[in-house]
This record gives sequence, C-alpha cells and structure tokens, in this order.
Amino acid sequence: MEFIQDYVTLLPRLLPPSIASPLLTLVTTLFGITRTLQTHLQPLFTRLVTEPDAASILVVVAALFISFKILDMMYRAVLFWVNLVFRLVLWGGVGLIGLWVYNRGVDGFVQDVQDLAARWAGEYEKYSGEVRRYQQDQEAQIRMQAKQQGARKGWR
Repeated sequence: MEFIQDYVTLLPRLLPPSIASPLLTLVTTLFGITRTLQTHLQPLFTRLVTEPDAASILVVVAALFISFKILDMMYRAVLFWVNLVFRLVLWGGVGLIGLWVYNRGVDGFVQDVQDLAARWAGEYEKYSGEVRRYQQDQEAQIRMQAKQQGARKGWR
C-alpha cells in the first residue's frame, strides 16, 4: 500500500489532468475503504485466528454457500437448455403444420389428418386384438396347468 501511495503523488505530473483527477479520487476512495474495512474486520480476523472452532464453522458455511450457488447456476443452465429444446420443438412443429397447410390447402390438410387417424385406429385395433389373443392364451395355459396339478394331487 505504501508503494502505491508513494507513486500516487507522481500521477498529476505524468498524466493529463482529465485522467489524473478521477484516477486520484478513485485511488484515495479505495484507500479509505480499505482502511475502514481493516479497522472493522481486524477484531473478526483476530478472533478467527485465536479460536479455530469459529473458523472451521465459517469455512463450512462458506463452502455450503458456494456449493449451493454453483448448484443453482447448473440448475439454471440445464433449465435454459431444456426450455430452449421445448420451444424449438414447439415452434418447429407449428411451422411444419403451417407449411403442410400451405402446401396441401385446408381441405387437403383435413383429409390427410382424417386418413392418418383412420390408419392409426386400424393399427390400434390390430395390436389390441393381438394383445387380447395373447392374454386369452395365457389364461388358457394357466387353467390347463391348474387342472393338471389338481388331477395329480388327488386324495392323499
């Protein structure tokens, strides 16, 4: 600090007054703030040096605070990218539907949607019938196994 204070007196001679004056006020203000912080924080620093328990508690609190801040930044970054992807998909879908309507016209778009709905309903019926047959086969196998086990046991 004394090194800087020695050379602050040279500022008006080396720099033009338009730069030296604001720089000089800035440096003197910073020195005043530094001196004030030193006088007010000196008892805290001496207590931390003499009592290591308080220092360890402050270190743990500071580490928790910093880790929570980092976690919050990571959460916000992930949330930003997820929101960006959702918005891109949403507006991309709106644009594609608009392009579809523009190319086919409203009537053609409605006809295409009806055709797609009919095809999906047919596929749903096909696969739900297969699932029903599979479930019936499983039930028949379970009944058959139950009959076989009942026939084997008999009266003992």
